[in-house]
Amino acid sequence: MPSAEHAPMPQATDPGPGTGSVIHLDHHRRRPRAADPAPAGPPDPAVELAYTIQALFQADGQTLNDPATARTFATTMKAVQLLVDGAHAQNIVGREEWEALCVMLDDVRSAPEHV
Repeated sequence: MPSAEHAPMPQATDPGPGTGSVIHLDHHRRRPRAADPAPAGPPDPAVELAYTIQALFQADGQTLNDPATARTFATTMKAVQLLVDGAHAQNIVGREEWEALCVMLDDVRSAPEHV
């Protein structure tokens, strides 16, 4: 049996308050929408990088929000920094490149703080 047969038929006139067959929407109307907030500006590259790194961890079933994983990540970043420092010490990378790499590694190292 179709459900339309069970629904009450709408009345052509307003039967007045208290009858239960009409829902008056005057007092349920939404307030006018406030203006959309201004854009927050360009995204922070360090935060965007943190989300990318977090996605890599999540794809492997891990998260930087886990304290043990974050500690392991920090230890790994120390090893990467040693690698870059060693490359600079052996003149494999110059001073400018080393400084640029160190800035990038600082952003990577801060990933757990942003997720």
